[in-house]
Amino acid sequence: MKVLTIALFAGVVFGNESNGRVAGSVVSSGTMEPVVGAFVILDGTDLGAITDADGVYSIPSVPVGSYGLRVSAVGHHPGMKADVIVRSARLTTVEVVLERAPVFGGTITVRPSYFSGEDDRAGSSQDFSGEEVRRAPGSAGDVVRIIAGLPSVSKVDNQYNGLAVRGGNPFENAIYIENMEMGNINHFPRQGTSGGGLSMVNVDVLSDVRFSAGGFGTPFGDRLSSVMELDLRSGNRQEFDGQLDFGMSGAGTVLEGPLPGGNGSWLVTARHSWVSLIADIAEIDAVPVYSDFMAKTELDLSPEHRLTFLGMGAVDYVDYTWEQAWEDGNPNYGITRGNNILSGVNWRWLWEGDGFSETSLSFSTQNYGGDYSKTSNRELEAVQDSRERALRLRNTNTWQVSPALEVAFGTDMAYRFDDFDNFYGADTTWSGEPLPPLSVQKSVEYGRAGVFAEASLAFSPALTTTVGVRGDYSGMRDAVSLSPRGSISLLVGEGSTITASAGVYRQALPDELIARDAAFEELDEPSAVHAVLGWRKLLGEDTRLVLEAYAKEYRDFPYDPGQPGFFILDGLGSEQDLYTFSTLESGARARSRGVEVTLHKRLAMGLYGIVSGSWSSSSYRSPGEQWRDRIYDNRLMVGIEGGYKFDERWEASLRWDYAGGRPCTPLDLEASAQYNRTILDDTRINAERLPAYHALNVRVDRRFNFTGTALVTYASVWNVYNRRNIAAVYWNSVTRGEDRILQWGIMPVIGLEYEF
Repeated sequence: MKVLTIALFAGVVFGNESNGRVAGSVVSSGTMEPVVGAFVILDGTDLGAITDADGVYSIPSVPVGSYGLRVSAVGHHPGMKADVIVRSARLTTVEVVLERAPVFGGTITVRPSYFSGEDDRAGSSQDFSGEEVRRAPGSAGDVVRIIAGLPSVSKVDNQYNGLAVRGGNPFENAIYIENMEMGNINHFPRQGTSGGGLSMVNVDVLSDVRFSAGGFGTPFGDRLSSVMELDLRSGNRQEFDGQLDFGMSGAGTVLEGPLPGGNGSWLVTARHSWVSLIADIAEIDAVPVYSDFMAKTELDLSPEHRLTFLGMGAVDYVDYTWEQAWEDGNPNYGITRGNNILSGVNWRWLWEGDGFSETSLSFSTQNYGGDYSKTSNRELEAVQDSRERALRLRNTNTWQVSPALEVAFGTDMAYRFDDFDNFYGADTTWSGEPLPPLSVQKSVEYGRAGVFAEASLAFSPALTTTVGVRGDYSGMRDAVSLSPRGSISLLVGEGSTITASAGVYRQALPDELIARDAAFEELDEPSAVHAVLGWRKLLGEDTRLVLEAYAKEYRDFPYDPGQPGFFILDGLGSEQDLYTFSTLESGARARSRGVEVTLHKRLAMGLYGIVSGSWSSSSYRSPGEQWRDRIYDNRLMVGIEGGYKFDERWEASLRWDYAGGRPCTPLDLEASAQYNRTILDDTRINAERLPAYHALNVRVDRRFNFTGTALVTYASVWNVYNRRNIAAVYWNSVTRGEDRILQWGIMPVIGLEYEF
């Protein structure tokens, strides 16, 4: 800290702001080959450059500030990049991928925009730059929380970042980092889901985020609802750079630089939490302690071959004492501990002018540990010691057969080997039926493999279709399944596009669920059919309006014949649902319907933001039962997020979310009093709703630029008007009465980023 203070003082007293530099490369989308002779211009200036024989450009002497980057080249659609941040005496690297323009007899005008490339994907997709994620109010440096602001994502609990997408639950989402799949990217991950407390990915190293809420293509399998792809930026290939951080996600550092010989780069990050300092203000009962790290190295073997090595991990610990649980009226207390690790290598191979491939080999492990007891009588409730591991191979290939035809194909394979040593004490089901103690001591090993192929054909400048099929093999069930998918994109006017997509999606059940009983290995894998219809309209180079309607039909979810009204997977991963069923069968169904509208303005000059709204309905039904609302069915949701960049120094932003109350099942007060635990009224399952959720977050950023260094400070307030949103209703075993679990109250968040 002393060194940082001296550096800041020296920068303030002796430093003067000086110009920076923008450099990078321009490549073609279908082949990733360099684009020679591309014109690169910084919007609003006369500064620019032309790419050389290697597709590389450099723009020197750029005044400090925020810019848009405009790129044009023969044979390609024009491209634009927002949020190009130029710092004093520093290099800003911007890589640009241009979409190829098929040649037809006629001509058609393609408007350049900051959404270049996104409208070519017919699925429900949304892209974010790393800078959009970094400055988002209410995200606390968590990439998952900015996705949670989209109209396709239900508002669950601000203390939990699990994404419930279009009526699904957090179990249904896939996450890829640098072409490597990772089941959960969070600190304190909830087993059996993709959600947790806070993302372990440092937003300062994010390059791009792509999120698809449905209708995604055949390269992605084993997921029912959504796909999130994270690209990490490359380390600086020309100079050493560093950054020190102090924010909500912890105190840490980012270091980067070139490899010896100039044929690559390295990038490392490390963070450690300090949440204990604001625990009382934020009314956080148990203080979490966590750390994370990341290391990425790029090595160019030749112009055609590049290796990317990635290692990242997190370590978590929290002790929620009996005294705290008693004071809070919480039904259980205990210690939670665990770690989360991903390591692997990705090989990119550029073919001879007509395509490229990406092949990754990765290993991930998630360790879940915990000891939990009942607050009312201190009896042991559960002991958790689980290790879920996966070795994965993934290969994707893109073949540019002609300017109008692109073919993608590949495979992914996974070998899973898990160890479970868990104990669940005697309990009752949600409806009050007794459950004996359960000991789960089991190893689960099986393989999965998938192959896919799809072709995208531009019939004309206005019409593009994609058709494909995916085949998957489950070693657990020794079964093969096929999943056809397709999409269409039609340009109906200048800047106006109609899209449609449909397909079949499948997913294996969580290993933690399967491990509880050998009979569960024979359960069917759930499947879903997606249908999405959309309209996109460019209102300007930096503004886009999107309207989408969707329908999802699910089949073969597991259900408990003894309590068929409850939807098992929607409760999996909850702290209050450790062991509440005794047997399972396949055959439950679910469905989702919805309409979403999004107005997105990217930062070009001053104002930026996203205004969105949605109406949706999500329900389920076990065989012989009536249709019931799922617990993620908010119905009406509204989001307003954005800000204004006054100049290169000052920026202010806000985020306001509204969501209709989620369905809940009222307590059976008589039975709850008898057992002194939460017993639900199984005659009124999800028949009531919690109060509506709404909260306002605000943030102000101030940047100080010195010679070769910069200091970014920000101050944010979450839940400004202290709305006490309710996460759940439960039976308080201490007061022996009905009680509520409240979400975060008003909470101040401050942060510093010192770049050197």
